Amino acid sequence: MPRKFLNKLMPDRQKLRNKLSEKWYVRPFKDLLYDPALWHINRHGSCGALALGLFICCLPIPGHMLLAVLGAFYWRFNIPIAVVSVWANNPLTIGPIYYFSYQLGAHILRQKPHPFPDELSITWLLSEFSRIWEPLWLGCLIAGILLAGIGYIVLSITWQVSIRMRWHRRQRERNNKRVADK
Repeated sequence: MPRKFLNKLMPDRQKLRNKLSEKWYVRPFKDLLYDPALWHINRHGSCGALALGLFICCLPIPGHMLLAVLGAFYWRFNIPIAVVSVWANNPLTIGPIYYFSYQLGAHILRQKPHPFPDELSITWLLSEFSRIWEPLWLGCLIAGILLAGIGYIVLSITWQVSIRMRWHRRQRERNNKRVADK
């Protein structure tokens, strides 16, 4: 089921490659775009891409999608899944993710969480950044590792369960056919 579902969501490889190969920033990676492992839907590449994207989305840095693509190139994971899974960090979830990460990091470092003002401003952020960056980074790394692990395990288990269910269904159909033939 995950393979069929993900294949329905995947863009047409050839159209995407043709569109991307025209871009100047893709030229250094043009040969890598034709690596089938980067586009094929399989359990290893899909679970790894999901975990990679979920880890990167927790990091408080710009360029999440670029990092996901570079990581997918390096580890030969599925590029579209890695890029889409980065979108877990979006304008609706960015605040809760980073707030939870900061609280987690402050708890681990045994620091009292610094209270946030009612209205965030650039001056407050610049003056307080030196106090909040350590717990924020630590919390983001830990949250990213946890989220990536959970995503990997859930997709892997879902994949295995769907394969077993499909296998059992085919076995039942074969048995019913044998009984009907007798």
